[in-house]
Amino acid sequence: MRPRWILAPSEVAVLDANAQALGVDMDELMKTAASHLKDALDGAPGPIWILCGPGNNGGDGFRLAMMLDNCHVIATHEIQKTELSQRARDDCTREICNETNLPTQMPSVIVDCLLGASSKGLPRGKILSLMEKIPGRPMVLACDLPTGCGSGVAFNAFRTVTFESPKSIMVDKDGKLLPEVGDLFIAPLGWPEETLDPGPGDLLRYPQAIEGQFKGDRGRVLVVGGGPYHGAPILAGMAAARMGVDLVHVAVPKNASSRIKWPNELIPEILEDKDILVDPTNIVKRCMTGRGVQALVIGPGLGTDPQTIEAVKMIIESTPGIPKVIDADAIKALDGWPDQLIGVVTPHQKELESWVGDLDSIPELMIGAGESRVVIRTGPEDLIIGAAGRGGITKGGNPRMAMGGTGDLLAGSIGGLLALGLSPWAASRLAVYLMRKAGGLAGEELGPGMVAEDIPPFLSKALMN
Repeated sequence: MRPRWILAPSEVAVLDANAQALGVDMDELMKTAASHLKDALDGAPGPIWILCGPGNNGGDGFRLAMMLDNCHVIATHEIQKTELSQRARDDCTREICNETNLPTQMPSVIVDCLLGASSKGLPRGKILSLMEKIPGRPMVLACDLPTGCGSGVAFNAFRTVTFESPKSIMVDKDGKLLPEVGDLFIAPLGWPEETLDPGPGDLLRYPQAIEGQFKGDRGRVLVVGGGPYHGAPILAGMAAARMGVDLVHVAVPKNASSRIKWPNELIPEILEDKDILVDPTNIVKRCMTGRGVQALVIGPGLGTDPQTIEAVKMIIESTPGIPKVIDADAIKALDGWPDQLIGVVTPHQKELESWVGDLDSIPELMIGAGESRVVIRTGPEDLIIGAAGRGGITKGGNPRMAMGGTGDLLAGSIGGLLALGLSPWAASRLAVYLMRKAGGLAGEELGPGMVAEDIPPFLSKALMN
């Protein structure tokens, strides 16, 4: 079994959606979860109260009720908020009580199926009201996560049955389990291994635009590239724009700029340097003045002149708070992983070997980084490596995507998502999925003659899916 990382609350829904897209029967998954809860109750005294919230965690409770004899079901809401959970409720033939009609028998054990791993913060509304009405001091078995975990108002479980992986909300800043979790049992649900790879579920990470936003609210990207090769930074900028970011600036030397047919969606930032990047002063100033930029993409088409590599080092050192994508020639500026670098490095195999030697060297660079450091080894299969066991493999799409320019598109896509506020980990996963999906869509419409410049509009279409 591939290693699991500690899942952020939002990732649970992402991976569930990936599993569903892979053809998993979600009702059977819910029954499996319930069977693990039943096993955890072996020998527990009755009566048992099963507290069911409105989401899929509540669905686990309804399924569990059909596996037990001496139990009562108490639901917080009249209907469930997901189809999956509602099916479980409809299949449950037990009497379903509510907070105004509690069972007369005091509980010896309650099963907490109120809120799942995607919840955070203080319990409120009907959830909190039911928690406050529980009589006596029954033992608590938590389903996936104790309700209110980490908020200061939580059930204190004697045991928590969590599914597939621990959840970040159940550990403190030092990685130790919070006391309300009790004994932790990690139960497999039967996810296919591919569930952990980037997939359609990662679209849930995308921050949709909302009414009332102003220009710049959805971020500004600066692409630094060009010189020897002027097309690469333009491709990166076009991809960044298709991520739904508000403003994309592209900084290139003067002579490269004169060769470019500038797309309307890109804002030229003409450097004083004539042929290659030498002086990073204006770039650093651009990052630090006004509203600055929310993401930097450095490398497409830069070339490997020693003066350029030194300029890249200076940019990285001088802009520590800005997430970055270090791509292509800019990777030569890295000595290991600079302490001030937050972001993503995107080497192909030869660039990776030149940088750190081999894949086995990467995990050491990620230690303690959380979601802030990611390496994507690009190729026929994109291999994503993050901290603390995070990883994924992306393959498929259109074989024509092996053409020149797709690496620039990937770098720009990641940069656009970083500017929207996604973490390097979240941006990397979503970007590699979008690139494969967009390649497939473009190939279906344009055939084998498609070129890299054709791809950006299909990135937008991939986001729609």
